Amino acid sequence: MGAEVVEANLDKRSSIVEVVKGVDAVYLSGPSLQNRWDIGQAAQGINVVDGLLEAGDTKHFIYQSALTSDARGVLSVGSKRAIEERIAEVEIPATISRPGLFMDNFLTFLKPQRQGDKLIMALPLPLDKNLGLISSRDIGEAAAAILSDPGQHVGGEYDLVSDIISFKEMAAIVSEELGETVHPIQVSFEALEAQWPEGVSLYRWLSGREYKDSTQGLRRLTGRVTNFREWARDNLLPIIE
Repeated sequence: MGAEVVEANLDKRSSIVEVVKGVDAVYLSGPSLQNRWDIGQAAQGINVVDGLLEAGDTKHFIYQSALTSDARGVLSVGSKRAIEERIAEVEIPATISRPGLFMDNFLTFLKPQRQGDKLIMALPLPLDKNLGLISSRDIGEAAAAILSDPGQHVGGEYDLVSDIISFKEMAAIVSEELGETVHPIQVSFEALEAQWPEGVSLYRWLSGREYKDSTQGLRRLTGRVTNFREWARDNLLPIIE
């Protein structure tokens, strides 16, 4: 579609400086947790910030963080908070977006599964815990809105939430749309630790998180939000076997 692809080593600041010189905007989403753990994400993100500072001519930096609030020392989210702190320390024109939990995770490692004659959705969170969710499409539309008007958004911080809903309500919606009962199951922290010990602190934090999420930040940017029912109908139902 006309994009020019370039490559940089996020562990080497000189490599970052080389590719960002003269560009209008840099959008950083950070490495996947499937590939790097917390210290890697923090180190790479701070490298990008310092690389932009050294390059000295980037007009707009957009950092895709997370709903960090009080997440100190929490896998992934604490690391993103550390990158935000570095952005605050240096004088570069920046905007921070903070997406909630990705709806799209239910297409991959949180995908509904059949166990015998039951269809289940499993998550290591209380069934009635309200969660701020967002779709990848809404994240992209928010990014486009921010990039299209830097004068309006430089210095801004936006929580990106499409819907606020509990895990139990999610399962009920999928049940209604599918025409088959979907059983929500709360995975214990002990079971999570056996499979993914690095993730326990993240889900403990999410389980006790009391921050009040809102869809207003996303609505201000794009004028609309995608609720979980819409997203599930278009994306999740077609892949459920």
